[in-house]
Amino acid sequence: MTPPLVLAHRGCSAGAPENSLEAMRLAAGSPADGVELDVHETLDGGFVVHHDPDVPHGLIAGLPQSFITGHDGKAGAPVPSLREVLGLLAERTTRSTVFVEVKTLRSWNRLRALLAPWRDHLDLEIQSFEPAILALAAAAPEGIPLGWIAREPGDDPVQTLRRLGARTLSLHHEACTPELAAALHAAGFRLAAWTVNDADRARTLARMGVDALIGDDPELLHSALIDFVTT
Repeated sequence: MTPPLVLAHRGCSAGAPENSLEAMRLAAGSPADGVELDVHETLDGGFVVHHDPDVPHGLIAGLPQSFITGHDGKAGAPVPSLREVLGLLAERTTRSTVFVEVKTLRSWNRLRALLAPWRDHLDLEIQSFEPAILALAAAAPEGIPLGWIAREPGDDPVQTLRRLGARTLSLHHEACTPELAAALHAAGFRLAAWTVNDADRARTLARMGVDALIGDDPELLHSALIDFVTT
């Protein structure tokens, strides 16, 4: 079994404001395999990287992109566009995995068009808590992998993933178990764990067979897994 991927949660948010360009730069310069980030669609069909649905001067969905990017978000740093972040990550010498968590979306076609130029440079996966968002993406013949985010796996996570057309269950780390990882793998799915900020917990999850660890400090996770050996 190979060690899990290490993904920087909202960029390297242990060292810079979450989802900021600086957090993404730190992640790009770290041993992380990639990043997880949050995306909202703006009033005029742009896409910005920010966790909450609002910035200090209003709802993202009710503001044009030019009123958001470059202005401070709720994390206290300028809000970047999704295009800026993907461009930065694509400059890495090693190929990055990017979990794009879609928080709000009106047009899958607009997001798909924005992502298209980066698919040759980045391993992209669209993730969401919202089944309706995953349904929009699954209905399009683009082949971009999908991930379902949840706090609990529910009674039949394999069936849920099949219904959603997703390949990854991204789950709160406390809900991950060896039995769940084995069941997902047997059915051809993957398990990601968030938010992992403890080295011992990271090693425990790796031994469970978790496929990706999402944490605020990718250096910590990478160090925790250097001597990872399955038994």
